[in-house]
Amino acid sequence: MMGIRIVQLSDLHLTKKVNLAYLKLLVEKINNIKPDFIVFTGDILQTKAIYLKEHIEIFKNFETKAYFVTGNHDLVYGIKELKRIMDESNIICLDNEIVKLKIKDFELQLVGLSDRYSFLCGIKRPIKELFSKLDPDLATILLTHQPKDIEHVGSYRIDIQLSGHTHGGQVYPFSKIVKFFQPYFSGLYTHNKTVLYVSNGLGYWGLNIRYKAKSEITVLTIN
Repeated sequence: MMGIRIVQLSDLHLTKKVNLAYLKLLVEKINNIKPDFIVFTGDILQTKAIYLKEHIEIFKNFETKAYFVTGNHDLVYGIKELKRIMDESNIICLDNEIVKLKIKDFELQLVGLSDRYSFLCGIKRPIKELFSKLDPDLATILLTHQPKDIEHVGSYRIDIQLSGHTHGGQVYPFSKIVKFFQPYFSGLYTHNKTVLYVSNGLGYWGLNIRYKAKSEITVLTIN
């Protein structure tokens, strides 16, 4: 994989209070990075999607393909409407889906999982069935909101997992508590043969502050 550039966005936690100009600037910055594709790794919402149509539609201005999986907060605020508005904004949902991409004469596959708590909304995660459909000869990137899903990789070829959820703890020293429950906490890890990256994300939950847990636009280059 020669120089494939990915932008990962996670944990935006959008509300009506999020400034539209901020999202327009975010899209502009990402377009300037010129990624080969963009992924959202969950928790897009912090209020109902029907109130955020104007916000989400800004993502139509991405100049490359974009994909997303849902997170636990998206389950709370309504994934049906989220999926509809994201689809109208040309962002493809990969909850329990596989897509093959051809980039710079190289073929790879993305596989996505719905959130670990999606069963509470009657959504099954057919992990073994889904992973068994993966082409073992292709490089594979797993998109899943919660880092703990690395436990499902097993013997399947998952080269990279991209996750969020933790916010890097968001506020120190409370981050020490998050670390106790989330061993894959922030940044880069290796689990068996899988490389895991956990993004600090962009948004907030609870307190609208971050301390020693900077928000991030994640740019990954795979050589």
